[in-house]
Amino acid sequence: MGKKKTATNQVTTNHSVVTPTTPDWLSTGAQSLNWGIQKIGGASPYDYVAPVSALERQAESGASALGKLAGGDAKTAGSDAWFSSLLSGPAPSVSSASLLDNLSAYYSPYRQEVVDAATADFDFDAGRTRAAQDLAIAGQGAFGGSGAALAKSATEGELARARSGGVSQLLHQMFTTSAGLSGQDADRRQQASTANAQMALQDSQMKIQAALDRAASSRADIAAQASLGAQLRGADDAMRKAPLTVLGSQIDMFSGLPLALFKGQVENSTGTNNSTTKESGATVGEIAQLVSSLSGFPMPSMGGRKK
Repeated sequence: MGKKKTATNQVTTNHSVVTPTTPDWLSTGAQSLNWGIQKIGGASPYDYVAPVSALERQAESGASALGKLAGGDAKTAGSDAWFSSLLSGPAPSVSSASLLDNLSAYYSPYRQEVVDAATADFDFDAGRTRAAQDLAIAGQGAFGGSGAALAKSATEGELARARSGGVSQLLHQMFTTSAGLSGQDADRRQQASTANAQMALQDSQMKIQAALDRAASSRADIAAQASLGAQLRGADDAMRKAPLTVLGSQIDMFSGLPLALFKGQVENSTGTNNSTTKESGATVGEIAQLVSSLSGFPMPSMGGRKK
């Protein structure tokens, strides 16, 4: 028979204390970020938004001035009223000119004197003609009679016609000269009127184009002011938001650290362990069962030997 082992009276008592071991720099960093968040949260939200820049205000004023041109008066270049007056006005026209316009102004101021001088010369020659005729008749002994009368009558008729023809020719020449001068002046007036109409049309076109160019230049200036003002406001806005941006980057970087690797704990355990054992001999059956389980073969009965 073997001995049998029996455990009795086993009592175990444990008490554990866990202490975290986080590094100081980790705690300090978290506290600093928390302080930064509280500081930003306590400020006015408008402190982090840039106001409208001075150039944007100037652009706004310029745009308002452009809006005033929508009304305006006819004296304000580029206004609606100015355009309306310019476009609704009469179109430039060409005035006709004739040589008969004020023709008498082109007559010679010495017209009568010239005629009188020419007729005086003719009358003098006519007197000489009459005297020569009388002398010829006297030399022929014909101082009277119808023949002499007819000769003198014919001579007087010729002299009258010659005088009238000379005066007429002279007046015709004077009229032709005056009409030529008047025609030349009429042509110049016609050309001047045509040139004035063309220049008036060009003047209107130039004024309209100048007004449009001026408006386009003003709009370009306003756009440039607004664009530059927006850039300056953007830079100011970025500077105002710099604390938020920096704090956000710090939080992202801090959150990206493997913080679990820097956290630990210390465990202190205290307690008692009491146990009592008692040994006794093993029975034959228990030994046989143990050997059977190890060898896989059944053991014979240990009841006794037959005779």
